[in-house]
Parts: sequence; structure tokens; C-alpha cells
Amino acid sequence: MDTLRFDLVDIVKAIQKKFRFILIMTIIAALLGVVFCLVKKKKYKAATRFLVANPLTGDHNYLFRNHETRFVDYNGGDDDLDRVTAFANSDTVHDRIIRNCQFQIVYNADINTPKGHAFLMDIFNKNFNIKRTEYKDMEISYMAYDSVTASNVANMSVKVLEEVYRNYYASIRQDIYNSIKHKLADVDSQVNVLTDTLGRLRDQYKIYGIISPTRQTMINGDVKGGGNGYGKALEVVQNIEATKDQLVEDRAKFASILNEFSASFNEDMRFLKVISKADPPMDPKGPGLLITAIVAAMLGLFFSVVYVLLMAYYKMVNSIQR
Repeated sequence: MDTLRFDLVDIVKAIQKKFRFILIMTIIAALLGVVFCLVKKKKYKAATRFLVANPLTGDHNYLFRNHETRFVDYNGGDDDLDRVTAFANSDTVHDRIIRNCQFQIVYNADINTPKGHAFLMDIFNKNFNIKRTEYKDMEISYMAYDSVTASNVANMSVKVLEEVYRNYYASIRQDIYNSIKHKLADVDSQVNVLTDTLGRLRDQYKIYGIISPTRQTMINGDVKGGGNGYGKALEVVQNIEATKDQLVEDRAKFASILNEFSASFNEDMRFLKVISKADPPMDPKGPGLLITAIVAAMLGLFFSVVYVLLMAYYKMVNSIQR
């Protein structure tokens, strides 16, 4: 029985014998690659880069330095970048971007129907990308068949993301502001009630001196008045005055805090700073004509050689078996 042998010499002979076939297949593959590159619809990728600011720089405690001087890094940390990434990958942000960029016109779909909206969201998710860089900034990129559309979507993404990210902190401060504002209104109501009560008591018992025990700088003067129940009225006036003075002090403090919080969620603050705006790209994404032709030729060469070697080996096996 003959021993099957297919070594390097046999491989070289098989390739030499079918060299013309291999060459033709390589040329055909390169031509197909060129045709594919010319026929394929080109996509353009636009990217914008931005820095994330530390949201604590907009806090009222940092803005007004009420208690002590605290130095806060202006650049956001890893947690802040994670939050920005979470917002950027949310459906809420994606929906606002596709509506602002008029995707229903660009991709010819009805955004108001569930099917059309899902179609546009799927297109956006496939072509949208956000990533960090090694310099602690972030990059948003978008791919589209039109270069202007790609740059518009990338720039709009940063704009929408900045609004959502800023409103996240602004809404928290707005809630605190509203809570203090409601408390201030409640204190105002109490002060008005106490003022009316004190006015009646003073007129009734002719007590017009300042007799609040909480006013430590007050010099005791002559408190005039009289009538039945004057002593008790004097004590009641002192108690009410003490309460009213504290409420008035609280009201002034609440008003001051409201002014501080109103500055902390001002729209002039920006937490995302664009350092590289997305311009319409001039060159399409992906390998060019030459690279495509070379890659296609290499693939054609590889598979044609494999085919020739397999056929030569199969032929040798059949000849030995016979």
C-alpha cells in the first residue's frame, strides 16, 4: 500500500501548476473590491470633544463661601463622567436629539408612530457613540451618509446632553429653593398674625415700649400703661415679641438663602465645555479605494491558494486509493 505524502515540494508544485488560475482569481478579487468600494454608499463620521466640569462649582456653598474657604477642582471626576455617559445613553436624551435634528425628514420616517419612532431610535443607536479619552475629556461621534448631518447630530448631542446634565442638578436645587420659599411664606403668615396680635394688645393696654427680652442690646426704659390685666398683658407681649423677633430673623435668613440658591441654578452656568467642535468631515469613514483593492486581492490570493491545495491533495488521495 502506497504511503500518502503531501509535503512542501508538492505544495510548491501545485501552486506553480495553477499559478495562472491563482493570479486570475487574485485580479478578479481586487476588481470586485474596487467595484464594491465605488458602489458602496459612503458614510461620514463627525466627532466633537468636550470637558466635564465639577457640578460642585455651582453649589451655593461654594459660590458664596458661607462658612469656610473650600477649594474645589473645576474638572469633573470619574463619577461625573459616569453620570454624563449614563445620560448620553438614555432614551430620553436620544429622543430629544432625533427630534431636534429632524430625523423624520433626514431618514424619511414618521416619528409620531411607534414603528417610525423605533426605526429612528435604532438608526441613532447604531451610529451614535460616546467614549472617554486618556486626557479625561469625552468624545461624541455620529456616522451618517451626509457629512453635514453627521456634524449637526454630534454638535446637537453635546448641546442636549449639557442641558439634561445641568438640569439634573438644577432641578434638585430648584426643589430645595421651592421648599424654602414655601417655608418663607409660612413664616410671613405667622409674623403677620403675631403683628396683628401685638398691635391689639399694645393699643388696649397702652404698652408702646420695646420690651422684647431677646433684644440683648436694648436698654430698659420706662414702660407706661395700665388697666385691668396690665401685668399679664405685659408678660404676653414679651412672649409674643420674643417669638416674633425669632421668626423675623428666620425670615431674613430664608430670604438670603433663596437668593443664593437662585444663583446656583442660573442658566448661565455650563457643566460641559466643548473643546473641539464637530465639522463636516471631508473624507468618508472606512478604508479607501487602494486599501480596499489590496485587502480584496490578498483575500482572493489566500482562498485561491487554499482551493488549489485542497484540490491537489484530494486528487492525490484518489490516485493512491485506486
